[in-house]
Order: sequence, then C-alpha cells, then structure tokens
Amino acid sequence: MKTKQSMDLFGEALKAYALGDRDKFYFKEASGEISECSLKRYFRKIAQISKSERNLISLSYGDILDVGCGTGNYIPLLAKRGNVIGIDISKNVIDVAKMKGCKNCIVADIFTFPTKKKFDTITFLGGNLGIAGSVDKTKKLLKKLSNILKKDGQILAILRRLPDKKYVAVELRPVWKNKTGPKFGWIHFNINFLSDLCRQEELRLKVLQGNKHSYLVRIVKNSLPLPPHYK
Repeated sequence: MKTKQSMDLFGEALKAYALGDRDKFYFKEASGEISECSLKRYFRKIAQISKSERNLISLSYGDILDVGCGTGNYIPLLAKRGNVIGIDISKNVIDVAKMKGCKNCIVADIFTFPTKKKFDTITFLGGNLGIAGSVDKTKKLLKKLSNILKKDGQILAILRRLPDKKYVAVELRPVWKNKTGPKFGWIHFNINFLSDLCRQEELRLKVLQGNKHSYLVRIVKNSLPLPPHYK
C-alpha cells in the first residue's frame, strides 16, 4: 500500500521536475534491484496519452472520481466527460497538479476518503488499482469502491497483463537525489484472479480491450446488467 511519506518524496521530485530539475527518480525493490521511473510521463501533453488511456477516458461519464490523480494529467480530458474530482495521498503531488491548473484535485486517501457523494465513474489509470499492495487490502479497496459507487456506476482501470501467476506483490522504496523514502506495497493481478476477488465483493469485471501488455477493464455491481456488447 502507498504511504504518504513515500509519495511525498515522489511529489517533491515532481515539483522539482516542473521547475526544471532533471535529476532521475528511482524505485528500489526489496531484492535491491533499482529501476528508473520516468518523471517526464507525468507531464505528457494530451497528444501523447496512449490509446488505452483515451479509450478509458471516453467511457467515463457523470460524477467522476480519479484515484491516484498524480499531477492531474488526465483531469482536463476527464472534465470533458463529467464533473471530475482527482484525489492523491500526497500533498506534494497535489501541489504539482494545482500548479498545472487542476483546481479540482485534493489530498485524500481512498481508504479513508470521507465522502457521502457517490460516483458514476471511478477511474484507475497508470495501473493504480495496485495501490492496495496486497490481496487482503485489495478486497478492502473493492469494498470501499462499491460503497461510493452509484448503483449503475462503473470502475474503469488499466491493468498490466500478468498471464502466469495469480498476482505479484512487491515492496518498493522511492529514491531521489540522496534521499530514500519509506517502503510501500504494490500489486499486479492476473485478470482471472482479480475477477474472482471482484465476485467476492459482489462486483463483476469485464475485459473491454487487451493487448500483449495490458487490459482495459470495467467493473460494475452485480445488480447492474451488462449491456449486450459487454457480455
């Protein structure tokens, strides 16, 4: 699961990038392996957004909640589809979003998000459905999402393709300049295993689009019949 402190270091790096600092940002795994995380992708122009991301956005409607909104890259496009709120756990990250003009982004943790409002669409771009970090916490996440989803609402997510295992859970630490942040968990799911988790929470998952790298999925409540072209 993401921690505020880890994401604040990420936000600090994003702030610096927005102001011209090009120091590289990394994630370090428990094994010691280090991989670079491109900060540039969080400042992409609309024309650089992928086809899968565009398709997800085109399916969004109504009252929209973008979970893990980051720098707000998707907010302007989502705002054309409905009334959008972006949330992220890190104040630093939200500061960057507001620097970019995204006033409808707020600091919030989806697990404790204090809202009586229910949403037509909840979006998870950038693999953000993995934020819970474990199977048990993902069940809690799905339950939370179901509670704030309208009866006929939808959860839209882009997931990394994982064909050979039920799931892969990793622990990561952010590394930037001479700083190392606290570890946090992230999880990637096999689509069939995730579908089983959804069923346990009285939700249904349907793959809308797939390629060799990822899936675009739609999750709805069991009470909602899927339109014919989704069956």
